[in-house]
Amino acid sequence: MKTLFVIYDSECGFCCRCRQWLAQQPAYLDLRFFQRNSPEVVCRFPGIEKLLRLDELLVVSDEGAVYRGAHAWVMCLYALREYREWASKLAHPSLLPFAWRAYELFSENRREFSRWMKLLPEEEIAKKIRQHSPPPVCSNERKP
Repeated sequence: MKTLFVIYDSECGFCCRCRQWLAQQPAYLDLRFFQRNSPEVVCRFPGIEKLLRLDELLVVSDEGAVYRGAHAWVMCLYALREYREWASKLAHPSLLPFAWRAYELFSENRREFSRWMKLLPEEEIAKKIRQHSPPPVCSNERKP
């Protein structure tokens, strides 16, 4: 396994922040991120639409394995250099129920966490930037 494809909810500020955090971490595996509602997801992974749920993280390996929910989060941690040991511990049968409950807690309340932490979805951030950005200046314009 060399690559994990992480399918996340780009309409959730908390999910977007988690994606940013994952992307910034040193990793053993290449992490590629896809917005759940992107047409590219269905094109790249035929039949995946049957597995996509609003409240669930989904990870697909380059070998075709599919991970959902807490298992998906553990796989993301497994990809990271500084968190692989934690992933191995959380994947153990005695700790996996706790990992699952923690994942469910965040997943079920992610919109509230986003609101409390003032985390905006990617599209809202882009919209705000467009609203407050000066118009682009063309470098080819000649000055008198």
